[in-house]
Amino acid sequence: MYGLGSAIDYIENLGYDRIQEIEKEILKYAREELLKLDFLTLYLTPNEENHSGVISFNINGVHPHDTASILDSKNVCIRSGNHCAQPLMRYLGIDSTCRASFYFYNTKEDVDRLVSALKEAYEMFKKYI
Repeated sequence: MYGLGSAIDYIENLGYDRIQEIEKEILKYAREELLKLDFLTLYLTPNEENHSGVISFNINGVHPHDTASILDSKNVCIRSGNHCAQPLMRYLGIDSTCRASFYFYNTKEDVDRLVSALKEAYEMFKKYI
């Protein structure tokens, strides 16, 4: 229980409003940077206020598991799969996506590392797609 108590103290000291502010800032930066990559399809709500700290995407023509594997080799951790959202995936006409999650402990440098790793992954696959 000591660890849980410390975690609660940490969050309460930082403050929920500050956590939300930091998360919105990093998410805004991530959206801006990922939208610059013309080889990505992003699955985002157009309303930034209703968006969570999760961004789903695919490199066009590359299976999400391959993307995740390449990013993992670059020490960038994302998830790939259907994320327990099979009806949504069917609606979108896709089988799976990549998913990056952001929270108050992430930095712009983390976003930059994601973008850089995505560019490297695309370079690896572009001659095959």
